[in-house]
Amino acid sequence: MGNEPGTTSSTGSGGSSGGRHTAGGGGAKKERDSWSTAGDRGVNGTTGETTGTDGTGTDGTKDTKDAATNGGSSSTDGKKSAMATATETAQILNSKERSLVVALTGERRRETWSQKAEFLLAVIGFAVDLGNVWRFPYICYQNGGGAFLIPYCIMLLFGGLPLFYMELALGQFHRCGCLSIWKRICPALKGVGYAICLIDIYMGMYYNTIIGWAVYYLFASFSSELPWTKCGNPWNTDACSPVTGRLNETLTSTTTVAATVDTIITSTTNGLAGVTLLGGANGTTLATTLSTAAHQLYHREHQHLLTSTLPTMLSNLSSTTVATVVEMAGAGGPVKHPALASPAREFFERQVLEQYKSNGLDFMGPVKPSLALCVFGVFVLVYFSLWKGVRSAGKVVWVTALAPYVVLLILLARGVTLPGAAEGIRYYLTPQWDKLNNSRVWIDAASQIFFSLGPGFGTLLALSSYNKFNNNCYRDALLTSSINCLTSFLAGFVIFSVLGYMANVQNKSIEEVGLEGPGLVFIVYPEAIAMMKGSVFWSIIFFLMLITLGLDSTFGGLEAMITALCDEYPRTIGRRRELFVLILLGLIYICALPTMTYGGVYLVNFLNVYGPGLAILFVVFIEAAGVFWFYGVENFSSDIEQMLGKKPSLFWRICWKYISPTFLFCILVFSLLGYEDMLGEEYEYPEWSVAAGWVLTLSSVLCIPTYVIYKFLKSPGDLRDRLRRTFKPEPLIPTAIPGQLYTGTAV
Repeated sequence: MGNEPGTTSSTGSGGSSGGRHTAGGGGAKKERDSWSTAGDRGVNGTTGETTGTDGTGTDGTKDTKDAATNGGSSSTDGKKSAMATATETAQILNSKERSLVVALTGERRRETWSQKAEFLLAVIGFAVDLGNVWRFPYICYQNGGGAFLIPYCIMLLFGGLPLFYMELALGQFHRCGCLSIWKRICPALKGVGYAICLIDIYMGMYYNTIIGWAVYYLFASFSSELPWTKCGNPWNTDACSPVTGRLNETLTSTTTVAATVDTIITSTTNGLAGVTLLGGANGTTLATTLSTAAHQLYHREHQHLLTSTLPTMLSNLSSTTVATVVEMAGAGGPVKHPALASPAREFFERQVLEQYKSNGLDFMGPVKPSLALCVFGVFVLVYFSLWKGVRSAGKVVWVTALAPYVVLLILLARGVTLPGAAEGIRYYLTPQWDKLNNSRVWIDAASQIFFSLGPGFGTLLALSSYNKFNNNCYRDALLTSSINCLTSFLAGFVIFSVLGYMANVQNKSIEEVGLEGPGLVFIVYPEAIAMMKGSVFWSIIFFLMLITLGLDSTFGGLEAMITALCDEYPRTIGRRRELFVLILLGLIYICALPTMTYGGVYLVNFLNVYGPGLAILFVVFIEAAGVFWFYGVENFSSDIEQMLGKKPSLFWRICWKYISPTFLFCILVFSLLGYEDMLGEEYEYPEWSVAAGWVLTLSSVLCIPTYVIYKFLKSPGDLRDRLRRTFKPEPLIPTAIPGQLYTGTAV
């Protein structure tokens, strides 16, 4: 992995800090060098000491100052000019705002991506995750089908894309992670970086567990027949009903049902002799009643009653059973029968998770060893992808970012050939224009685009910080965000072609088949795969796709935290990256063990909502305010001009200053109002867990005001000086080239 051209390291007493050269013939564009700091001390441990080009251990500009004060042989004009330069330099060097380091040790050379493609794949891999497969298709058809694409694209253009572009540009210009960067923008908001690090830890605790579920399915798929195809397995219950055994495949009409019931009644006359039901006291009345009940059951619940359970129910009829059956059909009331479950649902809930052994967060039970082993394998893959930084991650993304597209195209080619696929796709795309009048649709579009692109997690900052200074980040932002959105749209075709097939087979509507979230990819889709020819092959590639989708997203989240800490503490952490990553992932794995218990699925959903789900919206809003309002859109635009040669257009500046912060604030408010909906309805979380959840959310959010107070109290001077030092970017610094000043901001 090469260094950025023009960047050298000081490996001895004569080393210099390069990293900046004049580019182009006419305009003097300066390439950003790789500054590093260790708190208030330089890398060499001496406050304010730098390594100059003369090898004496001082900044080269000191030579200029000496020459200005001692150069008696110089001409008067030359002496005055030198003294003026020395005075200006001395004012900056004597500033107590910060300590300065312009040389890098050999261990802290800032790496760059070997190829531009590696960076693009890393960004695409982070943005394209499981949410593109299990959330966007559901949100799209729920909010107007094809009509939803209108608010989705509008929110992308005015809200998501400007924030995406902002983070790529920030990371590339300042070349550091989410902690050190705030010294150059608004020192008081460094707590944003610590909040992001905490959020990334929370994500690592549950997101890797979801990938572990996919690993479990992958290994289970290597069999002659998928284990969730049929009932009769040790984990199945009496309520299990195989999808392929429709009631109407064996009982072709309600007449057949009635005849079957009547036959059973005839053979069990002695056992029913004294039974009086619904005003009837003989077999004829009972037969008529049961026939009517069978008709009602068929019409109401034909999608649930399957051939594997009905014969058993009928063969074991007793007077009690018959009374129950008749009660079920009585007087037009609600049908009361044991809920039937598909083999795919029972495999996920009773074999993979075994959640029936837990009663929720009150008692989650012990860790399930097989699941813990699968998640451990995920952490091992993550470690060997991150331990060398961009050198290792840049190679891995070629697989993890490209493989999902290969699988999606294969699954699409198979899906569109299935019976009912056209109906599913039609349902997915048919515009429902009236829904555009519903404000909820616009909020869902804003939330979807925000969480899909992923600004605020520090990942885009970290990944772009390894770019070359003059890389065209504007074009990268347009390209990668467009690919992300098109991938979501493509995934909708893949999912709804299969949902249409499922609806066709089960004689259901799309609404009854479709689910969002984990239920879609771990229950509904595997159920559909089990009914296809070559189901083992389709299952293997599908879960390989889920694993690769998840891996590069978790790479990005953890890399954000690792880059931030390595940049902030280069001597203690940066030089020992491999060991630090090992310890960090080990600790996260230990903290994640509760998500691998029998009740771990409840904790996964809990962490998803209260970990990053709510906090990240507030954090990104503060981040945007810090960059666009405190640092200033004009300053930010000037930074981009240094990299790209021209300022961003008026459209981007307006979005950054007004529209994007408003976009974030609206999502935050509506998410806070509807956080209970995010938890779902299948499990009612106890009151104590809700209180604990808000504590979890505040643990990251409070990092921001806490650091503001800390920075204010730590700063010297009176109230005005403290405020200025707290919120004003730190001053410009001289370069290692005598007589020149660097025009960027300090670390």
